[in-house]
Amino acid sequence: MLSRSIDADELYLRLGQQLATMPANIATYTQENELWLSKTVALVEAVGDLTDRAKITEIANHYREHANYYGPSVWAVLQRSLARAELAAPAASAGAFIAAGNPLDAMTAIGKVLKEARSRVVIVDPYLDQTILTDFAPMAAEGVKIDLLSDAAYVWPTLAPAAARWVAQYASRRPLEARLTSPRLLHDRLIVVDDVKVWNVTQSFKDFAKRSPASISVAPAEIASLKIPAYADMWRAATPI
Repeated sequence: MLSRSIDADELYLRLGQQLATMPANIATYTQENELWLSKTVALVEAVGDLTDRAKITEIANHYREHANYYGPSVWAVLQRSLARAELAAPAASAGAFIAAGNPLDAMTAIGKVLKEARSRVVIVDPYLDQTILTDFAPMAAEGVKIDLLSDAAYVWPTLAPAAARWVAQYASRRPLEARLTSPRLLHDRLIVVDDVKVWNVTQSFKDFAKRSPASISVAPAEIASLKIPAYADMWRAATPI
């Protein structure tokens, strides 16, 4: 029998990710949908609410024969479980899951991370465009250096002129530098705060939570200790724009 427990922070993040990946065709039975549902059952059971545990078990037991009836019920159960898990999760995780179509919530969640910075923020995203400067970067405190790292193969052409206008307007009050890696080198989307803390972002900033749910979460210390020097090396090798 497996004995590994899951802490409140990890449970909250996993529930958010499970909700974000809910199949659009959940009302139609497929083996892939049933596999997704099986993982959902385990997560809902981990939250521990007896009513929702019974409900998700009922859904799973009848899903194969009556997917069109039971499938759509999963959303409400998963939403309630996520809300309960959020209450139990550490404050650092609060607001890390953003439902689709909530642009203000997305801005608030990312802004909370940027406001933590005291000296430097590194924003990594292969698909950066002007949105990172119009919607998000202004929430960092004055004096905090903002470094943007994108990918030469995927960066949007609107980033360079937006960065130039930012530098012209703010100069040393809000220092900014943008660089590009070699083509197709970047895969992560993340924020590095003061070279000590890493936040993982599930979608590109230009589309964050616009059409599908998204999340932003703190990387474990052991993962951050690997990513920070790796991206420092990428930054040094990247080409300024």
